[in-house]
Amino acid sequence: MKIVFLHGVGDGNPKLEWLDGLNRGLARIDCPQVSPEEVIAPRYSHLLNTDGIKSKHPGVTYKVKNDHDSRRAFERRQARVQRMLRRSSDVRVFGLNDVPDVVVEAVQAAGISVAPGLVLKQVRRYLSNEDLRGAVLGNILDDLPSSGEIVLIGHSLGSVIAIDLLDHLPEQLHVKRFITIGSPAGSEPLHRGSDRILKRFPYARVDDWSNFLDPRDPVTAGRGLARIFPGAQDFQIGGAAKHSADLYLRHPAIARLVNETIHGVTASTETSAENAVVLRLGDQEAGSLLALAYANNVAAHISDKDTKDRYEDALDVLQDNFVQELLSVVGEGRQLPPEFAELAKGRVPSLPRRWDLTEAVTQAVVLAFTNAVDPYEIEVGEARVKSLPNLFVELGFRSGIGDKVKDAVNEVTDCLNGDKGLFGTKTRIMMAAAGVALLAAGPIGLAVAGSATAVGAAAITSSLAAFGPGGMVGGLAMLGGLASTGAVVTTAAATVRGGAPRVSLDPTSIAIQVATAHALKKVGEPHDADLWTRLALAESQISAQLNRLSTFSDEKAPAKVQLANTLSVVEKLMQFIRDNHLMPQELEMLEAELMST
Repeated sequence: MKIVFLHGVGDGNPKLEWLDGLNRGLARIDCPQVSPEEVIAPRYSHLLNTDGIKSKHPGVTYKVKNDHDSRRAFERRQARVQRMLRRSSDVRVFGLNDVPDVVVEAVQAAGISVAPGLVLKQVRRYLSNEDLRGAVLGNILDDLPSSGEIVLIGHSLGSVIAIDLLDHLPEQLHVKRFITIGSPAGSEPLHRGSDRILKRFPYARVDDWSNFLDPRDPVTAGRGLARIFPGAQDFQIGGAAKHSADLYLRHPAIARLVNETIHGVTASTETSAENAVVLRLGDQEAGSLLALAYANNVAAHISDKDTKDRYEDALDVLQDNFVQELLSVVGEGRQLPPEFAELAKGRVPSLPRRWDLTEAVTQAVVLAFTNAVDPYEIEVGEARVKSLPNLFVELGFRSGIGDKVKDAVNEVTDCLNGDKGLFGTKTRIMMAAAGVALLAAGPIGLAVAGSATAVGAAAITSSLAAFGPGGMVGGLAMLGGLASTGAVVTTAAATVRGGAPRVSLDPTSIAIQVATAHALKKVGEPHDADLWTRLALAESQISAQLNRLSTFSDEKAPAKVQLANTLSVVEKLMQFIRDNHLMPQELEMLEAELMST
């Protein structure tokens, strides 16, 4: 395997200072150094400084018609790189947009127009001159092998050329790792008036793409590449404010990526589960497995093939993250339960038979209202509830129990939205526009479970535990981290001059509570008889707040609209409770007596 380095402006780095920087970085992490015989460093500085070049642009060699599967595999590899670098305290892992566009563009545009000797002017010239592009690319391609694997590194202008090169490489040449450093390619002004490079990323040709920048590097202006190039993943580092390639490449994170590509996975990059000791599965960990089992059951019930493929791939990415978080616990001297050891080996374990019927119904209802693959948003339609019977079989109950829970969820959602279906995209958009969320964005799915590690995942089951009969926490249930919109009834600070506290309500939480009570009643288990009382209190509080706002607020003020819609949800659910005999028995008898008089 060869390392291919594409230089920026200047003399083409004939003394290989960039390689000295890389070897310093490798030495810092106790890894073998790279010899000059292992690198290819094409020089094209003479072309950059020559006017009147005439050259034919090389043809596009990436002609794969359908690379959807390759793109999804690419995303899993990208997630793996992010997990590895997240453990580095000197790397900031996120999409970088620290400097506003208008500021960056003004600075870089000025640099192009008034400072002809700067890097950005040369980049602009390359992007706008097809003959120059053709000559530079042709010169580089002449130096590359026709097949095999390479690590491709591009610095400054060389990063722009490297991006341009990707879809012109020989068909049998595979980029095992693509690294860009100090790249100005994230600036919009550089692309204006030119045919933007790399319109279609070659997912089947490149394993992953990591872009590193020092936010103080004026050439990058603190901007990453992901905002323009969908294949890029941005990482912020320090120590390279002077923009030179050797300063970037001596950073341990970049050296680690290069070493891993050349020498394979090491213990420092992906933790092994070989030393896991058998422990009892705790409640928190069991809740994580339940969320995973539910997500897999949803995937099995998605009828549309493309949707099913995307959902399964998103689930794979989240499961990968979850597993590596678990394995990091082993690396810290912690121990894994056997079910998680199975998961770490790529096998989804069977669910433990640890939940009684009330607990199983409660958690299944919450799952039905939750996006288990958050942060991805994939419309799965009725698969969300069709998956419940199978889930109950896995939990050790009859599928008929799951059918009753499914019916309960459907009946509550029908009550809220007629026959339009609560979980459809159009419905969710309309509800969001009205300020009412009826589908929790997460986070009892794998995204939060994975980031919290096995111990931190306590929030998953501790939140769910509040839903058992008599287990509600003050007022209406406090979901904490469960529902993205927060607690059901919370009070903010009183307004100035002693005004009444404002009321906010989370309709997702209320819908979950009502659906849980309804499902428990259907399966013959005790349900929360105090639910009616809390909803009646919420109705009164919301109505009072709405009346106060109506005195002076605009007719269509957002706060009024949200409160009115929330009140509508509460009223519909209260009617549902009445119709399905979920009220306290004494109140139901009293209402019946009043109706008869």
